[in-house]
Parts: sequence; structure tokens; C-alpha cells
Amino acid sequence: MEAIIYLAHGSRRDAANGKFIEFIQKVMQQSSAAIQVYGFLEHAEPSAAQAIETCIEQGASDITVVPVFLLPGIHANIDIPAELERFPDVVFHYGRPLGVDDIMVEILVDRLAEAGFGGQEDETVLLVGHGSRVPEARVEFEKLASGLTEKVACRVHTAFVTTPVFYHEAAAKLVNQKIYILPYFLFSGGYTVKMKRELGAVSGDIIFCKPVGFDERIIPLIEKRAAEVVAYEFKLSNYVTA
Repeated sequence: MEAIIYLAHGSRRDAANGKFIEFIQKVMQQSSAAIQVYGFLEHAEPSAAQAIETCIEQGASDITVVPVFLLPGIHANIDIPAELERFPDVVFHYGRPLGVDDIMVEILVDRLAEAGFGGQEDETVLLVGHGSRVPEARVEFEKLASGLTEKVACRVHTAFVTTPVFYHEAAAKLVNQKIYILPYFLFSGGYTVKMKRELGAVSGDIIFCKPVGFDERIIPLIEKRAAEVVAYEFKLSNYVTA
């Protein structure tokens, strides 16, 4: 029997996890899979292992795992595959993170518009991501910024929370401009609070946009990622990055 697991990172904030659960239940309504469960990699339950065990208990021997992550990184490329290796008797099919897609660019355009961005000469955009040691993540992030640049006709600068270039350093260089901070996060919370606190010391006009969040336009993209996994079976070597 086939099953699908939707895996998110997880948050220390119950409210944030609740938003994911509410969102993923809408995703499940669009799927015909007999067994569908969700899980979290960190900070919340069910854990990845618990989600897998639930599928097995319900009779699944063939499981599609969809990482509900914005970009590739250590979690999607290494941590989740390591969890799957703990169940050698199960056939796993592993999907890609959401990655670069027109849907994601469209959501970012809307987040800027909601914050009042008008594309004026004195306005600039700073797209801020989590950051990753996986080079592929930075490449995809820059592609996303390029796609956004084409849509808003304004240079989109990029920075990160955990890896260089750090967001506060990037913002400090954008002098005499109205800076729109665009957080590229699904789970808002601690990082957003941290950025607002630290950027309070940066001179200039700084406007925070809403993060991407669990926008319902992501639902068909998750369905697409789930469908793509049919073509190949999970192999840890496919995801580990040197």
C-alpha cells in the first residue's frame, strides 16, 4: 500500500506548527493517496520516525516523502534521508524541496505589494533567507532573486540569517534608500523578531514584509513535487553534498 508523508522543519512555537498542520490538511484533500500523514524534523511531533511508523502500522510498504522546505540544505539533503535509512525494509520515494518556481516569485511580488513597495528609485529589496552550507541552496536563492528582479524592475539584494552575507551587513550598505526586508521563511517567529531588533540600529527607512508563510498557492507546487518522485527511488547518495 502506498503512503505520503509531508515533512516540515517544525517550530518551537505551537501556533506556527498549527498553521502548518492546517495548511497540509488542505494539501491532503487534493491527494488520492490512501495513507497521508505529516511530521516534523525538529521541535514538534509527530517526528519523522513517528510519521513513518504510523504509515507502516497502517499497512504501507511504499512511502513517498515530500520535504516541505523552501530550498535544499542540510535538512533536506542529509537529515531527512538519514531518517529514511533507519527503515531499510521500506521502499521510499523522496521529493525535492519547493525550490525555484514561478509560484514562489508570484508570492514574493505580492508580499512586496502588501507592504507598499512601488518600485520607486529610492526603494530597494533585501531578500533574506535562512542560509545553508549546501552550495545548491545559494544558487537557487540567487535564481529566485533574479526572477523577482525581473518582476519588480528593481535590483533585489540577497542576504542570510546564519551564513554570509548577513542581513544586517547587507542592510547597512544600502544607504539613503527605503529598504524592504523580504523574509523567505515558511515559519515566521524567532528569526523575524531577531531581524527587527538588530535592524533597529541601522539608519534609514526599513519596512518588513510578511514572510512567504503557508500560502495556499504553494499547494499545487507540493502536489507537483509529490508527483515527480514517481520517477526514482530514494538513494542517500543522491542527496549528500560534499
